[in-house]
Amino acid sequence: METDYLLDSDPLLRVRDLHTHFETESATVRAVNGVSFDIQRGERLAIVGESGSGKSAMAMSLIQLIAYPGRIVSGSVQLENKELVGMPEKELNRLRGKEVGTVFQDPMSSLDPVMRISDQMITPIRMHLKLGPKEARLLAIDWLSRVGIPDAEKRIDAYPFEMSGGMRQRIMIAMALSCNAKLIVADEPTTALDVTIQAQIVQLLKELTETTGTAMMFITHDLGLVARFAQKVAVMYAGKIVEYGTVHELFAHPKHPYTQSLLMTIPKISGEKSGRLLHIGGFPHDMKNQIIGCSYKERCSAAASRCHMEAPPLQERGGTQASACWLEHGLQTEGLDKIVSLDKHNKPQTAAVSMNYTKTAAGEADGHVLVIKDLHKHFKRDSLLPWRKAPEIKAVNGINITLQRGETIGIVGESGCGKSTTARMLLGLDEPTSGSIEVSGNIQIVFQDPYSSFNPKMKIGDIIAEPLNVQGIGTKEERRFKVRELIAKVGLEASYLDRYPSQLSGGQRQRIGVARALALNPSVVVADEPTSALDVSVRAQIINLLCDLKEEMGLSFVFISHDLSTVRYISDKIAVMYLGEIVEYGPAERVFTNPMHPYTKALLAAVPVPDPVIESQRDIQLVSGELPSPANPPLGCAFHSRCPLVTEHCVSHKPVLEDYQTTRQVACHAVS
Repeated sequence: METDYLLDSDPLLRVRDLHTHFETESATVRAVNGVSFDIQRGERLAIVGESGSGKSAMAMSLIQLIAYPGRIVSGSVQLENKELVGMPEKELNRLRGKEVGTVFQDPMSSLDPVMRISDQMITPIRMHLKLGPKEARLLAIDWLSRVGIPDAEKRIDAYPFEMSGGMRQRIMIAMALSCNAKLIVADEPTTALDVTIQAQIVQLLKELTETTGTAMMFITHDLGLVARFAQKVAVMYAGKIVEYGTVHELFAHPKHPYTQSLLMTIPKISGEKSGRLLHIGGFPHDMKNQIIGCSYKERCSAAASRCHMEAPPLQERGGTQASACWLEHGLQTEGLDKIVSLDKHNKPQTAAVSMNYTKTAAGEADGHVLVIKDLHKHFKRDSLLPWRKAPEIKAVNGINITLQRGETIGIVGESGCGKSTTARMLLGLDEPTSGSIEVSGNIQIVFQDPYSSFNPKMKIGDIIAEPLNVQGIGTKEERRFKVRELIAKVGLEASYLDRYPSQLSGGQRQRIGVARALALNPSVVVADEPTSALDVSVRAQIINLLCDLKEEMGLSFVFISHDLSTVRYISDKIAVMYLGEIVEYGPAERVFTNPMHPYTKALLAAVPVPDPVIESQRDIQLVSGELPSPANPPLGCAFHSRCPLVTEHCVSHKPVLEDYQTTRQVACHAVS
């Protein structure tokens, strides 16, 4: 086997030539297409790649949980020399949980909502470790304490819905480790979490693997997390590993064109802000089709005739590094420059738009298009006890924002800080308790998940035309012409108009969401987490598109996200929200390069940098705890329970958002 030099003689997990197929009526999907690797005891291996690369299918194949109609066609998976492929289900059930633990992306769908945490933890502990009920409960409480659950003795009897997302994920980690598992398979365990909670979870996983000696396979598309957490990295593409090495080798000297391109698509959280982001052209290989030659050839600027005829093997490139490319060093400087150059000129081609957009160059203010004054939104809940008054939830508690034409404001903060409630009020979906919203023109939205906002039975052309039809704008022929202009505006061909949402990729669907938002000639577009569900390369395409539209059409954006690197790239100014209030507000570059509020500093410190050298040298002071409940906010400064600079004055006196050095505003007693 060509990868023998990568493989150890006595690994914890040994995978050899694994193939997993999904048999459908129309075709066979070869999701895992010959994967071989080892995981050593106590080792942290990251698996990275775009959606559809086979990461999750491979991980589920390892523990024999591949869903129908998937099946392992061939290959070997051995845990401590025990063959798992073909093992009877009864034996696999004894192994799962005890020797192999799993942490899934969405803990709420993995935990039983009608069972207490105690029942879900204690049962497997008793089964696998043969302990009595008292001993099993004490062990479960101990593990909950070890993963940072406060008041574990009481919280163990709570239900999952009574916990926050971060707490539920900690419970999943405690469950995975409680039976002394030797290997943890973590499939995107931090994707749905805020950046602060994500940083806490990654640090927790790292510390636990170091103290317990448990090995971990960490599946993610976040290369920053890989740099912070992993020791080894395997890059997957089209069901195969195309590059493998230590985290330092792979980030310092990537050898495969796919890895090199992935690393160049990431917006930076610090340093000089670059121009247009690189994105990888084309789409991943359709695994229903047979692969002839290199699977990456259609997207590679260095592809030669040999690449179209002969598949490159995974071969040694020095040290422990290996890549599946005929070129020893992948794309040279010339090839990388070519990609960047092509991308700079690959802007959406548009026809002469007839919708009377006001053309204003970005940054040339010609009046405010959005003014928010002292905006409040309080929710009143009915009390279960008639003699007890239910607490009022202050979701948004007096914010002020102004937005000029052609300007983008990024609103950042943890879940529960009031970002989405603000967006709903801007769109008229929630009525403010008090305050005012003034919009010049109209306001539209681009949703986080376009697929759930589309009618799956409607063609793309009808989806884009729907706002025009509802408002009765123009004749049928005029609407058809405008729809063709709109789809050209977002960089797609007119042929897509006859397709259905299920026939488009995630990035294409998001472009359609943008086109629909533009149909009514908005002056302001609210983009609510528009890139969070997208791969890093597709994310770059959407960011570039929004920047192009802002420049060409003078559009203004309210960009809501927890991805701070994306927010920094696209925004002109930033509003940092905490518990319904703005705690820092000002120009994006100043906020990112010199944050003043302790919460802003904590958010930026939590963002992982896609460089293992920098990550190893960072003295990261993670914010502790989670966002307090808006139904019972702290007295004084809302952040004081988590702030490293807290004083007695902070506990009793609420800070006011005040001007700081003329360019921004900060609400903090420690800032003068």
